[in-house]
Amino acid sequence: MNRFFGPDIEGLSVSLAETIEWCERQKIVGTFDEGEEIKRRRNLGKEANELIHRAYEERNRFWNRLLRRNYAHSRLWRRGMELYRQADLSSIAPLALQLRTPGLAPTKSLSEVQTEPEREEVVRSVVLRRSRLLSSGTEIAKVKFDYDLGGGRLLLYVPAENLADGAAEYVSGGFFDLDNTPPWDVWVTYSHGILLSWVPPHLLTLVQDGIDMNPECCIHWMD
Repeated sequence: MNRFFGPDIEGLSVSLAETIEWCERQKIVGTFDEGEEIKRRRNLGKEANELIHRAYEERNRFWNRLLRRNYAHSRLWRRGMELYRQADLSSIAPLALQLRTPGLAPTKSLSEVQTEPEREEVVRSVVLRRSRLLSSGTEIAKVKFDYDLGGGRLLLYVPAENLADGAAEYVSGGFFDLDNTPPWDVWVTYSHGILLSWVPPHLLTLVQDGIDMNPECCIHWMD
């Protein structure tokens, strides 16, 4: 933990505790129903993701490395992106507003800023606003990282490795956005190029689906 997020474990524990407390006060939905047309588009998206995965994996093949071929120019990649376009996955996000409280919204998305200090400040500003809203006389117990996560899990996101293909967004119902960023209500801290978030227990399955569909592996569980 210290290696990624510094020595201030006490401050980190407070931020995590506040994240959990905030999310427990929200109405969280972990399932949703969809019609046949949406299912058809989801299947298109699944096929597209498989093609993108194959194109991404082929980047390490000997001849592709030797010839310095860009996997984003391959036939597999182009076909996958065309299927994504047809599926219009960005419009399939029934949970997109969940855990994105307007009053906590960052001034910029993490994909818009280019430097690590800027990203740290964006996350810090969200965490501070949430802390102020929670500090109305309520004592929040610190959370120990070793065992007490309220049934949830810690999630890591590396913005610099994001391909913004939308795959994780649509399978997670909008928990992740187009840039694979988790909703700001669950942000805990940002350090060394990594965003640490807490995922409520109701959403673990959806988030796992998003991780499984993410070819560049810019999102993954901490444990």
